[in-house]
Amino acid sequence: MMPASSPPARPRVSDSVRALSAAQKSNAGAPLYSRIINRPVGRVLAALAHRVGLTPDQVTGLSACCTYLGIVLIAVWAPSAWAAVLTSLLLMLGYALDSADGQLARLRHGGSAAGEWLDHVADVIKLSTIHAAIAISLFRFCMDALPTAALLVPLAFGAVQSIHFFSYILTYQLRYHGGTPLARGEGRPGLAKSVLSAPTDYGLMCFVLMLRFAPVAFVWVYGVMLVGYTVYVVLALPKWYLELRDA
Repeated sequence: MMPASSPPARPRVSDSVRALSAAQKSNAGAPLYSRIINRPVGRVLAALAHRVGLTPDQVTGLSACCTYLGIVLIAVWAPSAWAAVLTSLLLMLGYALDSADGQLARLRHGGSAAGEWLDHVADVIKLSTIHAAIAISLFRFCMDALPTAALLVPLAFGAVQSIHFFSYILTYQLRYHGGTPLARGEGRPGLAKSVLSAPTDYGLMCFVLMLRFAPVAFVWVYGVMLVGYTVYVVLALPKWYLELRDA
């Protein structure tokens, strides 16, 4: 009687992190928070998920749970200092897990069309609700310190971010035909673009949300991000169109 074969050992976390460091999306031009914090943290979370046997879709589900709970808390929980910080950390964890699901798919030698669909739908729900939750929070808890016009800031931010998200995803898919460029050497232009694209960085916005306990300061910083984001999108749209037209 032949002995039963044992299941193959899962790779160590350190081995998975090294493998992901050599095969991931390029950081060139990625917003600064994503470049220096979110993707490295997501890499470790992907390696941990691989070690315990989670699938990319399960990691996407964990990301959605953290993110949507954070969004609900923004709308319903009065923004004391510790409440604002805790909510922001929950959103940051959701964002890191959002990076981890794609990296886990690469560790498992490729994702699926259904997994990519699930990831994008989770992002759409997040981006379609987070600024509405901010507007609700301002209306419920902060109107004694703010003018009514402050509610226009999250409404405008939601519109600009939706335009950017959908146009970027479409441009990316058309440019790479559904593929993913691997990491490559980066020089100063990549880092400079990372800094200039900071207003578009969802992770930075999560960090700014820690200021919600001080509504006047929060709306000013949030509003400056909106202006920068709007300028970025206005400049990016014709650039992307010309790149695709001339490709």
